[in-house]
Amino acid sequence: MIFFYELLFVLVAVAAVVIGEAWSRLAAFVFLSGWFAIVLLGYASFGARLTVSGNAMTDDERRWFTDARDGLRHLRLLFGLAALAALGWRLIAG
Repeated sequence: MIFFYELLFVLVAVAAVVIGEAWSRLAAFVFLSGWFAIVLLGYASFGARLTVSGNAMTDDERRWFTDARDGLRHLRLLFGLAALAALGWRLIAG
């Protein structure tokens, strides 16, 4: 499942670079920040589901939700760093 998240990140990062070069670096920053916010909501959602329904889940469900939450944790880091890099790109390159 981690590979899927990394592939998603690469595709979104490439799209952000295209947006930044073709249109606006600020739009690229907003695009990456939006994805960062979506990932934060997903991470919180999976964490809440594990907390509330942890005992009622089967082992397979608990493992799936835990893997998904951990993948989103990794994706959260990647999108956070990408948004910071896009902001730096906007400030330095104009």
